[in-house]
Amino acid sequence: MKYCYCYPRVKEGEIGSPNTNPHSASPTSSPKERRRTDSRHLVNGGLTLALVGALFLLVDIGEVIRALARIPLGVLAMVLAVLSADRVMMGLKWRHLVNGAGGKMRIRDAVAIYYQSGFAALLLPTSLGGEVLRGFLGQRAGVPLPLLVASMVLEKLVAAVSSAILAVVAAVYIVAVTSGYDATVIAVVLASTAIVAAVVTLGTHRGTHQWIGRQVRHWTPKRAFKALDHLSARVVAYRERRALLRANLLLNLGEHVLQFLALYLLAWGLGVNFGLLPFLAVTAVAMLARRTLGFLESWGLAEAAVVVIYSLFGVQRELSVGLAFSLWATSIVATFPGAYLIYRNGAGFLLSKARRAARPSDPSEPWPVPGA
Repeated sequence: MKYCYCYPRVKEGEIGSPNTNPHSASPTSSPKERRRTDSRHLVNGGLTLALVGALFLLVDIGEVIRALARIPLGVLAMVLAVLSADRVMMGLKWRHLVNGAGGKMRIRDAVAIYYQSGFAALLLPTSLGGEVLRGFLGQRAGVPLPLLVASMVLEKLVAAVSSAILAVVAAVYIVAVTSGYDATVIAVVLASTAIVAAVVTLGTHRGTHQWIGRQVRHWTPKRAFKALDHLSARVVAYRERRALLRANLLLNLGEHVLQFLALYLLAWGLGVNFGLLPFLAVTAVAMLARRTLGFLESWGLAEAAVVVIYSLFGVQRELSVGLAFSLWATSIVATFPGAYLIYRNGAGFLLSKARRAARPSDPSEPWPVPGA
């Protein structure tokens, strides 16, 4: 097994060692859990295929290809530079949450891990695979797994709040300067913001966690219940670190601006031009809808939402599809350093770890609990 330069080598039995904990390898899930997961993936796969089929029927694919071919190489180079900076920013804001809660993660470790998990998430059918890989690599870098999981949960929640704030500001701007889109924008933003508020409340409210725990305690193995309760306490503890959360929110706002800039450059290269501020406002609404649909772990629904929203604001369907596809393709290219790092770390082993995210572990084999 080769190790990337960015991970400190650890001795047998230390935190981050593959043999520290017998539960570090994902055990075989139960037949019932496998059937449930397979059914969910079949539904998501069916929705994605249906959406792709609809695109072939409603969109001129030849025109999409011609539009993509017209994007200047200089524009693509700028987009790749912006997306690379975005990936670095993602690693920094995640490290900010880890270190702010008592962890110790180096900048180069956080950025390298995010490159690898980002590459895996873009290629695997579910982004959860990338998150599992990130947790595994974070452990190898010496951060306890409960803290890693809690930081990743908070990272998603803060990012969702950031998207909601930008979309609300964008909705006010759109309603003020345009006509005919008020009902659509208000409906999308209100529905998505309500989902974000519900997810944030559910994710950070200790009383809700305890109520759910009382309902499932009799059917949950004692060790698994203890691990989940410990994770709940870790996540809720972030609520006391308000200065940390405010600073992380600002980092998220800056990172989202980088994403919007990349989309604007791609749109400009495709010939979509209806003004910088109007485009950024529509993008904020589209990205909020994309994020909330992303909670369902359905790539097809999330990307279809982007296409539909841009089309509603007058962007030609073929160009909307080209915009969504070009962002996905350039994001993969921007994360190619992650592919190299995965290769250095043992591609087959790491990707098998990520693929196991599609099959949840047996609940009797939970995350390790310190002192258990």
